[in-house]
Amino acid sequence: MRIIKTKTSLPGFILAALLLAGTAGAQTNYKQSGESYMTIAGTSTLHNWTMTSLEPQIQAVFETAANGSLTQVKSLTLNVASQSLKSAHTAMDKNAYSSLKTDKFKTITFTVTSATVQKNVAQCTGNLTISGVTKSITVDATCTVNANGSLHCTGSKALKMSDYQVEPPTFMFGTVKTGDDITISFNLQLSPIKN
Repeated sequence: MRIIKTKTSLPGFILAALLLAGTAGAQTNYKQSGESYMTIAGTSTLHNWTMTSLEPQIQAVFETAANGSLTQVKSLTLNVASQSLKSAHTAMDKNAYSSLKTDKFKTITFTVTSATVQKNVAQCTGNLTISGVTKSITVDATCTVNANGSLHCTGSKALKMSDYQVEPPTFMFGTVKTGDDITISFNLQLSPIKN
């Protein structure tokens, strides 16, 4: 019985390793651009309401394929200054800031702890902190690649204010009461950070 031994040349092994490495996704750091915003929407006994922040601060590391499509979320942190949320009514904003305890808790933060990506949808699980209370949530973000290499990510998540120990604000001397249910939506334009 003959035993046939094969040899793998070192140069051939190195070439194969380089080719495999070339197929791996590239990691890129991203940050928000000026077109990004986040909204919180809810209801009241008088009318629906919306507060919008034009100042979300995002630091993210994504892995992308050769065609630029998103393949993995390596890390992501979103910070929104609570008092950057504005509605059409100054009185409403003041009462909302009081409910959010913005004098003590100045930032709403979401940090991704794990994520999966299928096609152009990233399902992200992470810790959301509002008014000093942190809860784990899962939110889907639909991300598309722009021609300039930036990413456009949108999505929303339904929450309850009471889950974060936030008392729904009241207006007009308590005659108008907001509902406990809110929806947080985001529209984020993420640009690659150039070294």
